[in-house]
Amino acid sequence: MTGESESEGHAAWVRPHMDWSSIERARARLAGPAPETPASIGGVEITRLGREFYGWWLWARGPRIMPGPEDVNPRPLVELLPYIRYMSWEENDRLVFRIYGSALAAATGIDLTGTDTFGDDLVYPGKKEDKARLRLLHSHPCGLLMLRELTPPSGKPVLCEFMTLPIAPGKDGKDRIIGTITARGPIAETEADFKLSAPLTLRRATFFDIGHGVPDAPHLTV
Repeated sequence: MTGESESEGHAAWVRPHMDWSSIERARARLAGPAPETPASIGGVEITRLGREFYGWWLWARGPRIMPGPEDVNPRPLVELLPYIRYMSWEENDRLVFRIYGSALAAATGIDLTGTDTFGDDLVYPGKKEDKARLRLLHSHPCGLLMLRELTPPSGKPVLCEFMTLPIAPGKDGKDRIIGTITARGPIAETEADFKLSAPLTLRRATFFDIGHGVPDAPHLTV
């Protein structure tokens, strides 16, 4: 990355967002009271960041099934944006990153903005099922919580939380999804260095109710 060397680690401007205390302090800046969010989903305790993100989504949705693209506004999301991925379904069944947060880009060593989430260069067991799970967020409106192990240089896997929710199509008719990724517990900034390569061990995948029940898809639940 520009402005850093291998010995220096992550670029100075992104380091504060990689610090665990900063992740724990990140809040959605809502204009009004925050909606109540569950402390756990499917028996899994949600991280503070995940709850803040879910609270924003509920607030942005209002009385609708889901928020629209016009609701993905940097102002309430500014503290959460480093950890957010925002994608749209494009032609040829591609799921393309529109936003890939700075902390995510620093942790994975690559800015995925503009790339296909399920491109041919990423091969791992369960890829087909991952794509099917994300498709269900619109075909049966629901949320998705996943716990996946990523491996830093130390070789000791770190359990990470993937919280994902649907966004309604815009004028272009394209379905969108938005979500956060964060470690499930404290991790040193120097260890926040994950490469998106196998194994990407899935420990939990559960759909959750956003007002329309959950899909009958036991083959996609772990």
